[in-house]
Amino acid sequence: MDKRYKPVSVPEQVRQRVALLESITNQPGMSLTQAVRELRTGLRLTVPEYAKLTQVAIRTIHDIEAGKANPSLATANKLLAPFGLMLGVVKPQGDRHESS
Repeated sequence: MDKRYKPVSVPEQVRQRVALLESITNQPGMSLTQAVRELRTGLRLTVPEYAKLTQVAIRTIHDIEAGKANPSLATANKLLAPFGLMLGVVKPQGDRHESS
């Protein structure tokens, strides 16, 4: 955990994690860049800690968070899987076309 934050109790950590996951899942159009940054910072993980947790290179995480990378589906899912999430397909907001 990032040392810049004061420690919180386990019940508070659980509450924060649940709130974070609800926030992300309630925004289905969120970009991968936003989701990765929110997960990492919301859980108070440094980039090296997140890299170790997900088995994704530090440089790749930096590039994704900066919007400079176009990760594969496998990499995207590796970044989301530890939190019970996966990348999905959603209809763009404001799309007027109805599916048949």
